[in-house]
Amino acid sequence: MKYLFELGRQPEISTAELKAVFSHKNIELKNPITKSHFLTAEIDEDIDTKHIAKNLGGTMKIGQAIKNVGDPIKSIVHFLHENNSGKIHFAVSGEVTKKTGIAIKKQLKSLGRSVRFVETKNTASILHNNLVEKKSDFTVLENEIFVTEAIQDIEGFTKRDFGRPGSDDKSGMLPPKLARIMINLSEIKPTDTLLDPFCGSGTVLTEALSLGFENILGSDISQKAIDDTKQNVEWLNKKFDLTPKTFDLYTSDAGKLSTHIKPNTVHAIVSEPYMGKPLRGNENKETLKKQAKELGQLYIESFTAFHKILKKDGVAIFIIPKFRHEDKWISIDCLDEIKKIGFEILPLAPRPEKREMKGVDSLTYWRTKQYVGRERWKFKKR
Repeated sequence: MKYLFELGRQPEISTAELKAVFSHKNIELKNPITKSHFLTAEIDEDIDTKHIAKNLGGTMKIGQAIKNVGDPIKSIVHFLHENNSGKIHFAVSGEVTKKTGIAIKKQLKSLGRSVRFVETKNTASILHNNLVEKKSDFTVLENEIFVTEAIQDIEGFTKRDFGRPGSDDKSGMLPPKLARIMINLSEIKPTDTLLDPFCGSGTVLTEALSLGFENILGSDISQKAIDDTKQNVEWLNKKFDLTPKTFDLYTSDAGKLSTHIKPNTVHAIVSEPYMGKPLRGNENKETLKKQAKELGQLYIESFTAFHKILKKDGVAIFIIPKFRHEDKWISIDCLDEIKKIGFEILPLAPRPEKREMKGVDSLTYWRTKQYVGRERWKFKKR
C-alpha cells in the first residue's frame, strides 16, 4: 500500500524523524520520494496511522492511496459516492486548485448527492470538520490521490505548550513538536532511560512522558528550572494520568552529572542546552565569537560527563547553536573535541543526489529573521 506523509515546516527534519521511527519499528519505507512538503512511500504491512501520527512531531497528516479511476476528479467523486451516506463534506489539497473542488462538488450533485466543499487552510480545519472520520479529505500529488487517515495531535501539543503552569520566557522555550522529534531521532525504547541535562522547564521530559517513557531523568543548573519542571510534570500527570517508573531531577552543572548518576546507566541524552544570551541582531562579531568559544567549552565539559553516564552505544541528540552575523554564520568549534572524548557522529539524513556519498551529519532548524540557528546532531558513545 502506498502512503503519503505531509511534512512540517522543516521537511528535512520531518523526514529524518519519519525514517527513524519506521526503522525503529522494523518497518521498511519502500521507494520513498520527497517532493516539496510531502513524502510518499510504499509499506507492505498494515500500519496504525492514527497511532503513528499521534507520536510524530514533524508530520502534519498521513494519507493512503485510493484507486485511480481515470483522473483525480473522477477518482474522488467515485470514492465519496461509494463510501459516504447522507450529506458529503469534503476537502481537497495538494497539486490542485479551488476549481478542482468545485468540479468534484458539481459532479456529486449531478449524482443527486447533497455536498459541501470545505476549503481547509490547515489541519485544524480538517479536525473541526471531522473530515478524517468521514474519509473525505484528499491530497493530490502527481496524479495520485490519497485519503487522509490521521492528522497530527495539534490539540495535545497546544495544551502541553500553552497550558503548562511553569515556564521561563527569558531562557527561551523549546517547542514541544521539536522536542518530540528529537526524542524520536534517538530511536530508543520507552523502557530505556532518557536524560535531559539542560531540562529548562521540562519540555523534553514532558514529551517523553506523554510518549510513554518509563525512566526519565532531568537536570539543570537553575533551581527555578527544576521547580518549573516539577510543576509541569505534576500538571501533566494529573491531567493525563501519566506516571513513569522512574522520574528523578537534579540541580546540577551538566559537567558534574557523574556525581549524581551512576556510570553506564543512561540509554539516551536528548537536549537543547544553554545557547548563550538572547541575541538582538546588533551584536558585533567579536562578541558572538566569544560567546561561541564559551559555549564550546561548556559542551565539551558536558560531553565528558555524558561519556561516563551513557551506556556503550548510547546516543545523544544534541542541539549546537550557530549565530548569524551579517548573513554569515559563526559556528561553535567543539565537534573534534567531542570525538576525542569518545563519540562518533551519526548522520541524520541521506544525501539523495549521490548515494555513494555519506549522509548529512546535522540538520538545521532556523527561521528567517532569527539570529540563532539550531543544528541537531546525533552522537553515539564508542
